[in-house]
Amino acid sequence: MSKIIVLSVVILMLSGSVLAHIGFMGLYSDGTHTSCSASGVPFYLVEMWIWFKPDPTNGMVCADFMITYPANVITSTVTKNLPIISIDWGDFYSGYSVCFIDCQYDWIWPAHQLLYVTDPTPTTCQIVKHPDPAIECVQMNDCTEGYPPYCVGAYPRLWLNQNWGTCEDPIATEGTSWGAIKSLYGE
Repeated sequence: MSKIIVLSVVILMLSGSVLAHIGFMGLYSDGTHTSCSASGVPFYLVEMWIWFKPDPTNGMVCADFMITYPANVITSTVTKNLPIISIDWGDFYSGYSVCFIDCQYDWIWPAHQLLYVTDPTPTTCQIVKHPDPAIECVQMNDCTEGYPPYCVGAYPRLWLNQNWGTCEDPIATEGTSWGAIKSLYGE
């Protein structure tokens, strides 16, 4: 049964329906999108950065998502990249939508947030689908006429109280492997 599922996903990828756009949103512990883990002696402060890597061909003008936080995190100040944001609606806990003044084709951060980790339990913060039923996935809107939405991967998570090492672009490093397929769907 699992072979049938894997084969179905590979066929979808090769058909172009999944690979029509490739992009992702990730959570990082630094402003250079290189570290996706944090540890310390609880009660410690982490600055969580939200980074987008849109499809380089069609770009991205808007994005919709939500962030889940574990019980051992107290959320604090959010700093938004306001000089480049045109629409800023909602919040990270219950659904957030953001649009940029100009089309984006490379790494861009819409915001970063201070988090306080309260105990040593290994947990993660994660980007998930916006709860609006009209939004089908973690998504971006491309820069072509009509600004159609496209699904993107939600990777990496922000790993707390554990060392995850470096966080590389999942598409560039994994190609069409099973790991890349799962990353497209935030698994």
